[in-house]
Amino acid sequence: MIHIGWTTIDNRENAEELAAACIDSRLAACVQVDGPIRSFYLWEGVREAVDEYRITFKFDSETAVKLASWLKDNHPYETPQWVTVSAQDVGAGYWQWVRESQGLTEVAGGAALDSAIDLSRKGNRLLRKGQFQEAEKVLREAYELDPDNAYILVGLGDLYREQKKFGKAINYYEKILSIDEKNVFALRGAGDAHRGKNEHDLAISYWKRYLECNEDDIQVLTRVGDSYKKLKKYSESEKYYLRALEINDNDKYALLGVGSLFYKLEKDDKALRYLGRLLELDEGYVAVLTMVGNIYRRRQEYDRAIQYYAKAVELEPGNTFALYGLGDCNRWMKNYDEVVKWWSMILDKEPRNQVMHSRVGDACLNTGDYEKALEHYQASLHIRFDPYACQGMARIFRHQGKYPEAVEYCRKVLGQSPNNLRVLEELAEIYREMGEPEKAEEVMAGHT
Repeated sequence: MIHIGWTTIDNRENAEELAAACIDSRLAACVQVDGPIRSFYLWEGVREAVDEYRITFKFDSETAVKLASWLKDNHPYETPQWVTVSAQDVGAGYWQWVRESQGLTEVAGGAALDSAIDLSRKGNRLLRKGQFQEAEKVLREAYELDPDNAYILVGLGDLYREQKKFGKAINYYEKILSIDEKNVFALRGAGDAHRGKNEHDLAISYWKRYLECNEDDIQVLTRVGDSYKKLKKYSESEKYYLRALEINDNDKYALLGVGSLFYKLEKDDKALRYLGRLLELDEGYVAVLTMVGNIYRRRQEYDRAIQYYAKAVELEPGNTFALYGLGDCNRWMKNYDEVVKWWSMILDKEPRNQVMHSRVGDACLNTGDYEKALEHYQASLHIRFDPYACQGMARIFRHQGKYPEAVEYCRKVLGQSPNNLRVLEELAEIYREMGEPEKAEEVMAGHT
């Protein structure tokens, strides 16, 4: 891969001498001098403004490390500028000339170089289409022709990363970085691969090196924020999200990241500020609608919560979190028919959800639909023992005057949890209705 690098120097004569020496050393194929340019910068805390000459180097990635070292030794500045980028689209003929000029044709010259370039382009096209098997075959063939080609190595790294073969991907990214430690594609890819392995500390270390070259990359800033959040380093997470939003205050991923961070920390006002902004930009985020609904629900602002849950269900009818929120809000508002409606939709998807069976049973009991309540309590008990379902069964049988059955279900709970106060109170009430107040007092006395 061809790299382009820049430095500056204080006068044309020194600039041209440095350029000529670099060409003579075959560390670059072409070096260009232009200027003067006006440079403004801080040096030891003092603002400087000087005329300089810019020197542009074009060189193969194989000589990147040698050129950086040579420049450090030969540049007259104490701390010279040295910034490089990797060229993405390079004509095969020009690349071949660069390598020939630097004496590298013995490694990958002529038709082999042309073939490797063509193969790498084909492989990356296949990769973008998701044709992984075909892409691997083509990229491996390119790799055999030119094993140090950064473009091919990045392609192989990206291929294995997309297939979640993160260890193999990292091997290729590391090979690039051994040649060019600032290759931004390898740094970003390695960070993504380590994230795929849940190695968030390592992912962050690569992304931070990447950000030294591309400090305004919002996507990577947000990924760093996400990983810090995974590591529970919340202040660092917040810092990177807000850096991203300083660059673009409408970036959806950064808004989602910082909004969900504050939601997790129960800093509800801040969470609503960012999540609300995100919904202004795009109200189609079901997860965000549900989070906002949850905030209003825990604030006991049930009508407002219902608005957000209802919108989420409109967009995604089977969303369990929104359905649960709708049911729970209506439960607190004592709208039990609505509770049954929404929570029954969860049971349509999850027929073995024991908690939902018990809670729908409770809601049916509150509407007076004992038959439906019994159906849900029994469904819960068919899954496994459930003290809440047993207590519900006892209440129904007590209302129906079936006292022995009611007592039996209370005893089932107390056999496993002797001090369950709610069940003891239910059992005492059963005895009182049976006309046995002494037993009722005995039950409660035993508790105290």
